[in-house]
Amino acid sequence: MKKNNFFFEIYDEFFYCITWPKWVDLQITTLIVSFFSIFLSMFLYGVDGLFIFFIKKLFSL
Repeated sequence: MKKNNFFFEIYDEFFYCITWPKWVDLQITTLIVSFFSIFLSMFLYGVDGLFIFFIKKLFSL
């Protein structure tokens, strides 16, 4: 296979075969990912706090 043919096929697939998402879909997806990232970080912070509390109670006997 020739190099030029390979790069032409890459260009052709990139611009004509890939369906790119709409701008509104990207915004909604970004908001969902941001919300769940913040929610998960707060949840893990709380679980970590509980573990620290129980470990301190366990070893302070």
